Amino acid sequence: MNALTPLNKCTNNLEDLICIGAIFGAAGLRGAVRLKVFTEDIKSISKYGPVTIIGSEFPQGKKFDLKILHNVKDGVAVQLKNVVDRNQADSLKGSKLYIERSALPEIEDERDFYFEDMIGLLVKDKQDDLFGRVDGVFNFGAGDIVEVKLSKEKGKRMYPFSDNVVPEVNIEEGYIVIDRDAFNDTPEDFEVDQEG
Repeated sequence: MNALTPLNKCTNNLEDLICIGAIFGAAGLRGAVRLKVFTEDIKSISKYGPVTIIGSEFPQGKKFDLKILHNVKDGVAVQLKNVVDRNQADSLKGSKLYIERSALPEIEDERDFYFEDMIGLLVKDKQDDLFGRVDGVFNFGAGDIVEVKLSKEKGKRMYPFSDNVVPEVNIEEGYIVIDRDAFNDTPEDFEVDQEG
């Protein structure tokens, strides 16, 4: 199993779009933004063509050409075409950048997949019992994490995306297997979802 990583942070309901980053502030006075990139190769965001930005300023999405300027702490500074001052840049904070899925490289090995493909899959334990669905895949800096919305217990649970904790991902049949014993999974560890 080989997960390719042009996205590992965002979840969205926008078919045909893949989240590749998020704006976390302005960079300088001339409209540049600081961008957290969710691809393995940080410079690859400029390879996919225009990006669609979705956030409070553009809830339906707006396309922008971008140019990478330089590295910043936790990401890169980029210039978005027609964003010309700090106020405009600040207004985009929290927005996410998407590309069309068709812009991504074709997956050549049938064992490879994009993390986005895991969202919504059923989650089974080693005894083949269903216990939830994949709600998201994240990386907070210490490795990839699979978030599971639990079906039997209340709430959500995060598991490291490693071979010993997640020994099987079957995109075609719509499930993943998580070895809960390998992670010492106990009910008191659950992250309670107040809405859930």
